[in-house]
Parts: sequence; C-alpha cells; structure tokens
Amino acid sequence: MNESYSYTQKKLSKDSICTALIKLLEKKCYAEITITQITKLAGVSRMAFYRNYQTKEDIIKDYVDTLLCGFTNGIGGIEDADKYKVTLLYFSFFKEKSEFIKLLIKSDLTHIFCEQLCTSIASLFKTQEDKIRDDPAITNYISQFVAAGLFRTLLEWIKGGLSESPETMAAFVCEIT
Repeated sequence: MNESYSYTQKKLSKDSICTALIKLLEKKCYAEITITQITKLAGVSRMAFYRNYQTKEDIIKDYVDTLLCGFTNGIGGIEDADKYKVTLLYFSFFKEKSEFIKLLIKSDLTHIFCEQLCTSIASLFKTQEDKIRDDPAITNYISQFVAAGLFRTLLEWIKGGLSESPETMAAFVCEIT
C-alpha cells in the first residue's frame, strides 16, 4: 500500500509541476520562469521538484514523452493500420495538442519535441523493420527522414492556423512519401 501511495504522490507532484510550467509558459518567456515560480504555482516543495526533475527542460521532455506514448498507443488501436490511417492519427492527435505545441514554438523549445518524435518513430519503424528494408541502417535513415518531415509539416500546419483538415494533411503527406 505504501508503494502505491508513493507512486500516486509522485504522479500527482509531476502532474502539478507540469501543469504549473504550462500555465507559466502561457504568460511568460521560458527563460524567465524559475523553479521557485513553478513549485509555488504547483503547490509542491523544491525537494519534490528535484525528486522528479533536474531542470525545467526535463518537465517538457516528460510531457512530450507522455504525448508520444498516447500517439503510439493510438496506433495499436487502428484496425488494418496503413500509412494513411497512421498519418491521419498523427495529425488528428497533435491537432488536439496544438496549444501545447504553440507554447513550444513560442518558447523556442520545438527541438525537444523533434528529438523525441524522431526516437519514437525510429522505434515504430524497428517493429516494422522486416517490412521496410533488410538493412537496419537504411531503416533508420528512412525513419529519421519521415520523422523530420512529419515534424516540420506539423509545425507549419500549426503556425498556419490548422486551416486544412487532418484528413487533407494525411492525404498530402501520403502523396509525397
């Protein structure tokens, strides 16, 4: 029971810290935000912060990891997943998260999202390796190419106000890849 409580308490602290940072990012420049401001708004101690994170960037990484897990788990729920369906899920999923991505753009933190997206997509490609290429190095190059293209296309779509539908974006990406 104590271990369960500890896990629950840790998750609650992490969620509070992440929520606090996101709220602060809505009002302030990332560089101006301090750990003290985050902990105060989150209602946690500095000790709780440092038990979970070393830096502000670690909070962003943790949240992006959570988002990417949600996306990759969503792929598992697609019946007869093909390139279009997976790409449609990508644009639909991240359209719902566009406010957070706008904060990353404003704060010049999109590199965090990009790195983690590339890692996530490389992992997805490794599970499909035998279907793509026999050479793992080529599979890696393909996955990095796809991830970078998806990343930049998503950013431009969000910067452009999400004018096109996720279906239009998915069809476009499938057409050019």
